[in-house]
Amino acid sequence: MVQNLFEQLSTQLNFLVLAQRQMILVSAFAVSLIVFGTKRNGSPLMFLSFLLFSYSVAVGIKSSLDFRSYIQDVRNDSVLQEDEKRLVDRTESWIYFTYLQIFLIIYILISFYRLRNLI
Repeated sequence: MVQNLFEQLSTQLNFLVLAQRQMILVSAFAVSLIVFGTKRNGSPLMFLSFLLFSYSVAVGIKSSLDFRSYIQDVRNDSVLQEDEKRLVDRTESWIYFTYLQIFLIIYILISFYRLRNLI
């Protein structure tokens, strides 16, 4: 059974937004480990937090690549009407929020790394 375009886009967008949520949750957990690790002087916790940040960035990159691939497939494989093109264009703009989150997480990671070297 083939879903119509709106249902497919909604499903794909839901996966992208859930990946963004996962990035935030994992990064928040990593920040809490860094704070706990600096108070306890635990370098294994610091290493684990950097792994969690890396995992969060990897989830963001993978989900954005998958979503962009889906949008390109929709544009290339089907003949879209004008309102469907606008719907695809509006939905595609959500990917920029993922890019922003990836940038912020990398910035936080670099900031904590520099802070760790100062302590």
